Amino acid sequence: MKQLANLDFGGVARALNLPAAASDSEPATLGQLNAVIAGLKWKNSARVSTQANLSLASPGGTIDGIAMSAGDRVLVRAQSTASQNGIYVWNGAATPMTRSLDADSFAELEGAAITVEEGTSGGVQYRQTQVNGTIDSSDVAWTTIGSAAPDASETTAGLIEIATQAETNTGTDDARALTPSKARNASWMVKKFVDPFGDASNTQYDVVHNLGTRDVVVSIRETAAPYEFVQATVSALDTNTVRVVLAVAPGNDALTATVIG
Repeated sequence: MKQLANLDFGGVARALNLPAAASDSEPATLGQLNAVIAGLKWKNSARVSTQANLSLASPGGTIDGIAMSAGDRVLVRAQSTASQNGIYVWNGAATPMTRSLDADSFAELEGAAITVEEGTSGGVQYRQTQVNGTIDSSDVAWTTIGSAAPDASETTAGLIEIATQAETNTGTDDARALTPSKARNASWMVKKFVDPFGDASNTQYDVVHNLGTRDVVVSIRETAAPYEFVQATVSALDTNTVRVVLAVAPGNDALTATVIG
């Protein structure tokens, strides 16, 4: 028989990230204990939560971006008609959703608490705050349990979404974060290409800058001191190449072309 050793937490070590207990033999989290003290009635988790009004008669195949499967539980909390809110079961894309058996009366919804597994509200816990109501007649109101992180702003610390490349290119979104990669590849970002050239023989050179535009500014200067600028005829052959024509052939890498686009 395997001998079990005692666990000594004298060093103030803690068991972290415990899932909420689902049976009598599992350890309860502090949140669950506080909920019991507060009189909350925990329900089995919902796979997803609605973020806006949903057609309960024909909910579609996805909710909040999550592909649904028959029997999935859904926390409906954002209906235009608040009495329709509650805990539902998804029965099919074009099949009416039904209230879950553990939440199909107002008495079962009073003090109800639930955790959302996936989607925008994944990991968030909600409680139902209305009391003494009638199912399908009285409003059903869900609010987050505890202190959820707010959306970040210029004055408030919190959660912020990373901008897509398209949102970055548009440059008008003031509610999302910009990464260095998105900024570097933005359509409005000024890009620079620098290339030394010259072979002591030719007076015409094609400089391939690969900036993807004919709207460029090109300057030609000496590569070494005193770095004086040199007059040249420059034309844009295509969106990635400029042609530089000089009066005198420059020495080996004697000149440097700077292309800004």
